Amino acid sequence: IAGIPDTMDLQDLAARDGKQLHEQVPPYRWSVTRADLKKLRILVQEFVADGRMVPTQRDRFDATDGIIGPCIHTVNQQLIKPITARAGGMSWALMLHPEGLPCDLFVTHCWREGIYEFIDKVLNSWPGRARHAYCCMLSNPQTSDIANLISSPSTSPFARALRASSYMLVVPNQQCSIYSRIWCAYEAFLAYSDSKLIFTATAPVLDLRREVSYVVMTIVGVFVVGVAVAAHFEIDESGRLAGVDTHSDFLGGGVAALACFLQIPPAVLRASSPATRTMAYVSGIISAVYLALTGRIAAEMCARNGLFGNFTSRCLIDAFLGVGLCIGSATMEADRLWLIRAQQEASQLLTGYTGRLRDASASKEEDKEKILEELIASGMENDVDSAVQVLLHSGVSSPMLRTAVANAGKLEQASYWNVSMIVVKWTHWVYLALYCILSRAEAHWHLTEIGHCDSTYVARACMDPVDRLTCGSLTNYCRSPLEGSDVSLAFLGLFEVVAWLISFIACGRDKRGFAAAALIRILGIAALLILFPALLLFHVDIYNNIAGLGALFFGFGPVTLILSIAGPGRTSRVPLIGPLIVKFLMFRASCQWRPEEVKLQETGSMPAGGGTEATRCRSLGEEKAIACSSS
Repeated sequence: IAGIPDTMDLQDLAARDGKQLHEQVPPYRWSVTRADLKKLRILVQEFVADGRMVPTQRDRFDATDGIIGPCIHTVNQQLIKPITARAGGMSWALMLHPEGLPCDLFVTHCWREGIYEFIDKVLNSWPGRARHAYCCMLSNPQTSDIANLISSPSTSPFARALRASSYMLVVPNQQCSIYSRIWCAYEAFLAYSDSKLIFTATAPVLDLRREVSYVVMTIVGVFVVGVAVAAHFEIDESGRLAGVDTHSDFLGGGVAALACFLQIPPAVLRASSPATRTMAYVSGIISAVYLALTGRIAAEMCARNGLFGNFTSRCLIDAFLGVGLCIGSATMEADRLWLIRAQQEASQLLTGYTGRLRDASASKEEDKEKILEELIASGMENDVDSAVQVLLHSGVSSPMLRTAVANAGKLEQASYWNVSMIVVKWTHWVYLALYCILSRAEAHWHLTEIGHCDSTYVARACMDPVDRLTCGSLTNYCRSPLEGSDVSLAFLGLFEVVAWLISFIACGRDKRGFAAAALIRILGIAALLILFPALLLFHVDIYNNIAGLGALFFGFGPVTLILSIAGPGRTSRVPLIGPLIVKFLMFRASCQWRPEEVKLQETGSMPAGGGTEATRCRSLGEEKAIACSSS
């Protein structure tokens, strides 16, 4: 840590006048960085390992535990206070950065969590645009008179730092809801008053890489076997398996079935259900078979014709879709684990929370009286309670989401979105557009190469009254590909898919879940219902289905893009249909989201308030022991 030698010889710290430093540097600059938190975690681990941090009657932590760790109170008493006192009495933040750092992120927590748990959640949920964070245990001078520092809530360092920040990160813990503590409730009031973006911190999923790697290894194994089997198939000149119409019924039907298959788990099944995990493996196997087949065809066609010509590029597009389906299948397992984690954090926020901030407890009744007096005088008590409820159910609370909830009703886990569905549906969108463009371009190139677009040949073919179909095909494909209406629609679709991706990346956390739902439930379902039934039942190829492409790229595509950009707040304001659209897009099956019933499982954590003595922080005999200040 800056200012602390690598040898951990804390005697070498340069002493400063901490009181004077805090008078010179305003509270909104009492901040730390991500690197500071990472190094603090290492320092605590070293203190525990060499016996400089030991369990107490209040906190009987296990020295071998690397997940929860000592309570914040223990870290404050045995590490932060001694070191900062020796350095001059300033806060940990100003000890590291005497000039101060502007606050972008305000971290709210209640000191009941373990230090490892706290740091891991903050680092895992740190907003990409934030650089410095205000955290009370590190930002306030713990060796000074904290009671005097926070005697006036509205002018306290908490309030001044929160007003300067852009985000507020809520850190749940396994002991109690942070909103059962009055100072955390007050911070929620300030964040609501200043229209801050409030979101819940989530811990990293411990077994994420291992679980996803199992799915990936399954996909790779099936793909290798599939390639070996497909190597014995013969490929004709048009890129089809000899005797099998792979470009229409087989491949088209497989893609449609798999797309429907992938939509089932996130929409219907309980996230922790074994069926959801099984679905990831089954869809991964189907995707791997599809990729092995299309990859074999594409490789053979490229060897014969290069990257373009005689349907080669269309075969490459089929393989591109296979890659997207495999990635989507692999990320289904990650989605399942992330959703379980989000459910756990919501459950932790509910533990001991009555639904009213006025019921929160305080270490000092005087603090509670002052805060409640300000809260009641503002006339926003019910609004703040509602804002907290939005956070509990949606994972994020912002002016936009609060507007949507007011107009459309409760939006459960609105901030959550499926990576697998984004990958699959975005790949589908690109596939449909490129399939139309390349199919027409290759058909035009092929007919021109063999001389069938020569005017004499076309005229002779059209004079034959028996072969009307050939005449129509030549007339259609011998003209410039850019003249085709299907190509124009496809280019519009490409523009839409790029614009959607840009808007999705650029939008805030409170809009991404809505944008993802628009892509999946409007454009994705429309493609399945419009294009693939025509392909399977009536053998109408995608690029010949002008009506279907028009509905998709000229109708559902723009609607998806507009809704994604507008977000749930603006959409919900549209008279009559707005709230219905929001409900349709954000609806989740009732069995999927029950934060008050969630039990921690499969990820190495314990139930809220549960666990063994060795792996959780305890507060013995003190129901109101630790507030968000160290007072």
